[in-house]
Amino acid sequence: MNDVHLPITTTTLISVDGLIIDKHTGEIHGHDGKSSPWSGHYDYKHELGKCRSVDDFQDHLDFVDRRKLPVYELHSLRDEVDHALGEWRRTGFDCRITLPQQRLLEKLHRLVLYRNVIIMTHADLAKSLGTVESNLMKKLRVLMDANMLRVSTSRDGNIRTGEIKLVVNPRMVFRGDDYRRRKYIEEWYRPVGCLHTGVFHPGSVDECLAMVA
Repeated sequence: MNDVHLPITTTTLISVDGLIIDKHTGEIHGHDGKSSPWSGHYDYKHELGKCRSVDDFQDHLDFVDRRKLPVYELHSLRDEVDHALGEWRRTGFDCRITLPQQRLLEKLHRLVLYRNVIIMTHADLAKSLGTVESNLMKKLRVLMDANMLRVSTSRDGNIRTGEIKLVVNPRMVFRGDDYRRRKYIEEWYRPVGCLHTGVFHPGSVDECLAMVA
C-alpha cells in the first residue's frame, strides 16, 4: 500500500476511516484526504428513565424539540382537583386533593421541562419550593404519601450525590401529548384504578419511565 492521498475515481472504491478500499476485494489503495463519517465526537440520547443526574437530563433534553410539545397549562391539575372533589361528594370516598397539595403541585408544574420529570440539585429545588434543604423531604412527603409524587436520591443508589429526581403523577402534571400521557398513567397505576388510594402497585421511578419510554 502506498502511503499517499488518493482521490476515489471508480465506483468500486470506497472510503472507510480515512482509507480507500476496494469494496469487492477489500484491497487498500491508499489514504483519503477527506474526513471519515465515523470520525469525531457523537452524542447519544440518554433514556429518560436512565437519567441519573442533572447533566444526564440535560443531555436528554438536547434531543427534544420542546417547541413542538402541546401547550403546557394547569388544566389537567385543576381537572383532577375538581374530579376528586366530585368523587368525594358522590361516593363519600375521600380522595380530595388538599389545598397544600395543590399549591405544591402547581410549583412542581412550573419546574417540569419535559414529561413529568424533574432533576435538580437539592439546593435549587428547595429554593424553588420556598423551603430549606433540611426540610425538603418533609415538604415533599405530603405528595409522596398520597401517590402523587415519587422521589429518588443518592440514598437509593440511583442519583448523583446532592441531586434529586422527582416524577410527578402524570394525571396531575405532564408535559407532552395526550397519547403519551395516557401511557404514563397506565404505568403509574398498575393495575389502573382510582386516584391515589394507595392500593396499587407502587412501582419505582425508573421502572415507570422505562415501561413507557
